Amino acid sequence: MTTFTFTGVRVDFVNGNDDSVGPADAEITVPSANSTFSYTISGRDSDGIAIIDMSDDIIQPIIDDINLDNPSISILSEETLITQITWSGGTSVVLILSLETGANTDTEFYFVLDGPVPPQPNSVAEWQSFTDSITNFGDPTGSFAPGVDIPWSTIPDAEVTEDDEFWGTPGNDTYNGNAGDDFFVSSDGADTYNGGNGSFDQVAFTHDPAGVTVNLMTGQAIDGWGNTDTLNSIEAVRGSAHSDSFLGNGQRNVFRGLEGNDTIKGGLGRDEIRYDRDARYGGTDGVDVDLANEVATDGFGDRDRVFNIEDVRGTASGDRLLGNAASNRLDGDGGNDRLFGRNGNDLLLGDGGNDTLNGGNGHDTLNGGAGTDLLDSGAGKDRLLGGGGADTLNAGGGDDTLIGGDGADRLLGVGGRDRLVGGGGNDTLNGGGGNDTLLGGAGSDKLFGGAGNDVLTGNNGSDTFIFSNGFGNDTISDFNALDNNEKINLSAVSSITDLSDLIASHITQSGNDVIIDDLNGNTITLEGVLLSDLGAGDFIF
Repeated sequence: MTTFTFTGVRVDFVNGNDDSVGPADAEITVPSANSTFSYTISGRDSDGIAIIDMSDDIIQPIIDDINLDNPSISILSEETLITQITWSGGTSVVLILSLETGANTDTEFYFVLDGPVPPQPNSVAEWQSFTDSITNFGDPTGSFAPGVDIPWSTIPDAEVTEDDEFWGTPGNDTYNGNAGDDFFVSSDGADTYNGGNGSFDQVAFTHDPAGVTVNLMTGQAIDGWGNTDTLNSIEAVRGSAHSDSFLGNGQRNVFRGLEGNDTIKGGLGRDEIRYDRDARYGGTDGVDVDLANEVATDGFGDRDRVFNIEDVRGTASGDRLLGNAASNRLDGDGGNDRLFGRNGNDLLLGDGGNDTLNGGNGHDTLNGGAGTDLLDSGAGKDRLLGGGGADTLNAGGGDDTLIGGDGADRLLGVGGRDRLVGGGGNDTLNGGGGNDTLLGGAGSDKLFGGAGNDVLTGNNGSDTFIFSNGFGNDTISDFNALDNNEKINLSAVSSITDLSDLIASHITQSGNDVIIDDLNGNTITLEGVLLSDLGAGDFIF
């Protein structure tokens, strides 16, 4: 096993403004020094930077490492992005891990994957000086493009250390890990496993002939041969093909029960159950996990009891994952999954497949990933990311952010102050009630602000802006009067009957803008538009 440690920059934001800057590092452990990684683009953030999907075997250990190095951070949601920037020092590919840490606070980690590494900024002023030097950004190309197998060894300035894998003997053995993430395989005998200083040291009981009992709190385990093993500095456990019992400690623990009717109890840390390896050991089904009711059906059809667990990773088949009152991370992995966050500030990841995600109460983040997904935010201030495919994103009653990503998406706001971003594809955006911001993105989009004072921006493509009675005082920021395919649809505004009525009674030039007034207290401001440029082809009645 090989560990790559690479350094970068941490920036803390308060109310969207960079508040503090400092160094950061992250570790990733891979099978060998020649290992590669790849990614796919699942959407865009509001600045157009690519949101990417990478294997959780890559991202989660980095997040775990960040949690260990920064215990004050409480991660409410996360997003992984990648961009290729041109700056004063050259062209670099940058991986960005964006973490929501509070209602108005965010922390971002920046790691250079290719190209020149900027000098480490020691202050906000130095960081801003660097960002001011950026002249262009876009998607990486060439050897760092989406879908390309990228060797970890190409990362500049990465420190390389080897992790260990230990296979036991039938005797009473003692195994000493190092500073990396170590993997121990159980065998007969009263063994001692010393994980060392790694953040993800694991003991696997997969070959044991009977069920095992593991207590990470006391550091002892009864293996499948009936021997008492000693576990020191062990964070993760993989069970047997029989009925096992696990108890966590005060750290973040990761459990894989595999086959059998297992009992899994988390400790005082943030703990996770993973079912993503069930198929490798013969499981053929998706899983059904209900954290609130403390039960799960694994990929073998066996019934597990699960207690005090925060995070779940499903299988490549269709899973149903239900959270509890904690802030859960529910990762559907592949397949057509159904994820329900319930209470707490949850992170729901559909990944591949046509998924259904429901945040429930709390301030949630939902990411559908690839496929045609349905995302419902529920109550709270939520963030919904459609990813690839033609997705439907439904806001709840809070101030929600909906980002469609690629595909022809349908984004529906409700009563809050929502922000809807269509992304790629021909999207339909409906703000609903409240003062909303709608951005169509690429493609020919349909934007309907609904009630409230809304700001509508079509972005690229020939867009249609739709209004009905009681639409409020809205603004269209980028209407192109010279594009014959860009339209303002007034057919549902009963006080404006046709072009002649519009010109005679409802439309005026006001400085650099055009104002449309239905004479019932509702207006549309066309920013930067000349009345003389407008004609019959710009409107639908």
